[in-house]
Amino acid sequence: MDSVHLISQTEDFVKSEMNRAPSALTVAHDFKHVHRVRNWAIAFARGERYADLATVEVTALLHDIGLARSAQEGDRGSHVVLPPHGPLGAEMAKEFLKDHSNLRSELTELIADAILHHSDAPFSIGQHHESLWDKGALSKIIRDADAADAMGAAGLMRAFTSKSFLPEYDPENLKGPAWGLSSVECGRLFSGRPPVKTIADQINQQIRYYDGLHTETARRLCSPLVDFMRRFMLQLEAETAGNMGVA
Repeated sequence: MDSVHLISQTEDFVKSEMNRAPSALTVAHDFKHVHRVRNWAIAFARGERYADLATVEVTALLHDIGLARSAQEGDRGSHVVLPPHGPLGAEMAKEFLKDHSNLRSELTELIADAILHHSDAPFSIGQHHESLWDKGALSKIIRDADAADAMGAAGLMRAFTSKSFLPEYDPENLKGPAWGLSSVECGRLFSGRPPVKTIADQINQQIRYYDGLHTETARRLCSPLVDFMRRFMLQLEAETAGNMGVA
């Protein structure tokens, strides 16, 4: 099977699965997200001189397929907590690729491994990467692409849609307690995941995804995106404080 046909079949499969999932559980994780992650993954792969772009594209398309299937179990209401979906997604990807491709088994396993670990904590799998035959190159590209979609204008949009049930900000501390802190500093201060009590807190958390990027290409391309998000927060703070620049 040629790569163009496999990519087309994969896209159709992912769309079909996501179309059956309750919208409340796929908000900010629908096929539009998948498509943007695909674009980021291809851009990062080219920048990192990863030769097999078709494998990158197929993996990016499949990366959230476990979430689509998990979401079909039922709508949990407005306070959505994403179910663990890496393990299910990896198994679904292996089954799909076995039935619809002639990829060699070690490549199928590499794709499944990237999907399995794509949403792990950013600093948790360095040693695992080194154990893979490609030294984790595919996994790093997919993880960075997924994180990149939480930055910039798309990241702001996803913060507002995914946390629409939260207040926009705390009027007493708009930028939140974790503003300006690195992921490591937040871990030390908050004993793990930093608090997300407002949409502004969510934006701060997404800014920190930059700390966990693995590839030089991702860090280069995403730097202006996190700068944009920081400027948004500073502009919002100025507007809510009445600093409109009116003489």
